[in-house]
Amino acid sequence: MSDKSPSSPRFLVRQGCKGWMVYDRQRKGPALVGTNPAVSLTRERANQIAQSLTGELQDRSNYPTRPQ
Repeated sequence: MSDKSPSSPRFLVRQGCKGWMVYDRQRKGPALVGTNPAVSLTRERANQIAQSLTGELQDRSNYPTRPQ
């Protein structure tokens, strides 16, 4: 067994005051899509944005090994 616990996801889909939002644990606030906060969304749209942002982070971490 490892002493390391699995890391928590950076982006969470949460219900806000008006609709759904994507919360960024690193920023401790709404995730940004470009310069716009990801708030007041449908649940489906919030899930799409969270998946997209997670995919972008994975792409960046794989950047040196990805063929161009």
